[in-house]
Amino acid sequence: MPSDLERAMETLITVFHRYASKEAGNTSTLSRKELKMLMEAELASFLKLMK
Repeated sequence: MPSDLERAMETLITVFHRYASKEAGNTSTLSRKELKMLMEAELASFLKLMK
């Protein structure tokens, strides 16, 4: 049975790969555009609180 941290890491990796594959090219890195899309979609509540 995976630990909470292992499940969290698996989720982070899954989300990373989902956004890294949005644009053609390297799927092991995020472009600035991909990072912005990831943060706006996945961290919307957090970003709103930080303003």
